Amino acid sequence: MTAPRREPAEVRRRRIVELTEQNDYLRPAEIAAALNVSGETVRRDLLALEQTGELRRVHGGAMASTVRSSEPKRSDRSATSLERKREIAAIVASLVSIDDTVFMDVGTTIEAAAASLPPEFAGSVVTNSLAVGGILNERREMELYLVGGRVRVGEMTTYGPDALSQLEGFNASLAFIGSGGIHVEAGMTDYSTDDAAVKQLMIAQAERTYILATSEKLGTRARRFVCELQSVAGVITDSDAEPRALDELRAAGVTVLTPADLPDPA
Repeated sequence: MTAPRREPAEVRRRRIVELTEQNDYLRPAEIAAALNVSGETVRRDLLALEQTGELRRVHGGAMASTVRSSEPKRSDRSATSLERKREIAAIVASLVSIDDTVFMDVGTTIEAAAASLPPEFAGSVVTNSLAVGGILNERREMELYLVGGRVRVGEMTTYGPDALSQLEGFNASLAFIGSGGIHVEAGMTDYSTDDAAVKQLMIAQAERTYILATSEKLGTRARRFVCELQSVAGVITDSDAEPRALDELRAAGVTVLTPADLPDPA
């Protein structure tokens, strides 16, 4: 039998965090086998990592922390949850009137929503997303305002004082805002401080705001606070959302829209 390998606790615990991030959920026995350490060592490590907020202990195992410090690459996000994004986009389309002025910020779910705007839409869209601008560029029946500013490399978005100054010149009837996480207690959160500032200004200057969140974001928290969920008109998510997550949000007074809320086609 191979003796358990000894390595510094800090190194071992970093490997445990990496394992839970890669697998979402692991049992202590699986972690012990992967690291070739004892079950008691794993239990001590899990307790220490939970105390520092780096993961969550749940019944029978451990999960990655719901506080996410970094966002997946745009190329990866663009290729995932496509059907979920289409479902959310259909709800967005049902909420838009023909002459609305609409804020749309950034993210691949927002891009799906922009592509779904009804053909008869003849209002205005104000966005800091270069990708949304590209999607709507050929829509001659509507007005498109692309907010300038510093470009966030790799994300095709603008931010900073110039972007905020330009946004201050607009008011909107609707805002559709992308999210990094949706949590009953933590509210709506995101990864970038700069993006959060743009989101907050759009929310402040819109009559109604809806947060777009694919179901895997429900119950999670990113590192930057954006707003309380009760301060917006609602959260829009997809049909894969866990009933428990929906119930928790609604019990807290949050309006949640899913595909089940769409009217049946005539």
